[in-house]
Amino acid sequence: MKIITFIMLLAGTILIAVPQTELVEIDALHDENEYETELVQLEKLSAEFEEDVDILWRLAQVHFDIADQTEDEEVHKAHFYPGFEAAKKAVNIDPNSARANHWYATLIGKIGMLEGTKQKITNSYEVEKYGLKAIELDPTYDGSLHLLGRWHYELADLSWIERTVAKIVYETPPKASFEESIEFYKRAIEAKPDEIRHYLWIGKALIKLKDKEEAKKYLQFCTEMTPQDDADRLMQKESEELLKKLK
Repeated sequence: MKIITFIMLLAGTILIAVPQTELVEIDALHDENEYETELVQLEKLSAEFEEDVDILWRLAQVHFDIADQTEDEEVHKAHFYPGFEAAKKAVNIDPNSARANHWYATLIGKIGMLEGTKQKITNSYEVEKYGLKAIELDPTYDGSLHLLGRWHYELADLSWIERTVAKIVYETPPKASFEESIEFYKRAIEAKPDEIRHYLWIGKALIKLKDKEEAKKYLQFCTEMTPQDDADRLMQKESEELLKKLK
């Protein structure tokens, strides 16, 4: 059994912290895109360290990553819900964890999209709230910047029927725009220039603003980047399809 790095005393209770070597190994699996193996390891650790926020947000993250590799809705359902529960628990334990707030916002947004228009719009309030909190806590994390870009994009792209639903859900519907979406994507690119999803989505936002030439630049760059996993390859395929339509 590995040696626990440190023990804290709080209110007379002994809290055992997860070994840092375990987290290093988990993060290495994540960097190598070994998501299924990572999930197994995290579930074992989560059973031992039930209140550890660093384990919980990583558990939420890997559930998202596994679902992100496919467009299969059943896989999404199988992972977005338990991922969200892990993120929710992490936020309840530590409301000032940037990653816990990020994954709470990300996964409640994904659940809203699974459950239909009304739930998507209802959940968007939480997406913005926790997403902005994540950025406040860590303004350099590209994932949270991208998340707010998507929040603006999705709300700006609501259909007439969806806008009618939004007026029912919200007394005053939130303001969102493709322009604001692009600004968040640009900040995300500045924070992490090698992330494929930023280029796809800024290209899509530019298409909405009818700036086709600028959109082509970002989409072309997206197709030329080196994919890291199946999620990247799916996004590159979408970029290629959009480029064909813009010619």
